[in-house]
Amino acid sequence: MKDFFISYTGVDEHFATWTAELLETNHYSVTIQAWDFRAGDNFVSKIDEALKECEKLVIILSNSYLKSKWCEAEWTSKLTEQVQLQKRRIIPIRIEPVDLKGLLSPIVFIDIVDKSEEDAKRAILNGLVDSVPRKSKGYPAYYNLEHEVIDIDYYVNEATITYIKTCKSNVLVGGRDRIHNRITWFADETIELFSLTDGVRIEILDLRDTNLNYNVVFDHVLKVGEEIEFRVKAILSNKNRHFSNFFSTEVIAPIKNLNVHLTLADESVKKVFTQKISSSPMNVRTEPPVEHTYDPPYHWRVENPELNFEYKIFW
Repeated sequence: MKDFFISYTGVDEHFATWTAELLETNHYSVTIQAWDFRAGDNFVSKIDEALKECEKLVIILSNSYLKSKWCEAEWTSKLTEQVQLQKRRIIPIRIEPVDLKGLLSPIVFIDIVDKSEEDAKRAILNGLVDSVPRKSKGYPAYYNLEHEVIDIDYYVNEATITYIKTCKSNVLVGGRDRIHNRITWFADETIELFSLTDGVRIEILDLRDTNLNYNVVFDHVLKVGEEIEFRVKAILSNKNRHFSNFFSTEVIAPIKNLNVHLTLADESVKKVFTQKISSSPMNVRTEPPVEHTYDPPYHWRVENPELNFEYKIFW
């Protein structure tokens, strides 16, 4: 008795033999036409023998497969056994998008469409076993990202402020191609926003609140554990002179290093102040301001800034 017989069409032989090699490397026994049917064999008898002597049928599922009458005969014969025994006997591996209808449609398939080779191997091997360890991966990450470094540069003139934010981050929650950000500014002023990173664009969101909400959109779906880097530039108008003398950064996701760089056009400024401010309504843990000599540009470096606090710089 063999563990698996691999059912496929000729156009998908590359996938079929790759799958067979993967299974045999992992100590499964396999029958596959490409390796086990030789010149002079009775093809129909070999198929009949392979179906009778395999525990499960692995289907290389494609549109070509669904059009093949020979393949239909193979999987329908094994479907009868699956229904009678009430045990898994058919395991489809989907290699391209297909429109499943009829008796094959309710059978759960292993999906390797658009997966890397390593991810495809993992999906197949996990999908073949009859049971998996009933253990979670731990509490789901509350934050989408963990930032290794965030650098924020402010260049302040009387009429405009230029803001450049650089993030180097690790992805904690994958499956999306975008990251939400926001800038708080005055409603009667303008904000011009640009991406300074190739393969990254800016998507402005209309959420009808006091912030400019935007997505940083990548040219691919982010994966857990992926290291990403992006850079955003904003030009903020100050024509109505609402802005006076401070910036603050609220820490809403883990950051290992927060670096704030301040350059002022006003040469009369000699001192700057930094302050850690609690987001608690009672402000019970707000720290007093710390005074520094302003020697442009001023660099403020904070290691492991605390979540749910604002880090304010003013002059």
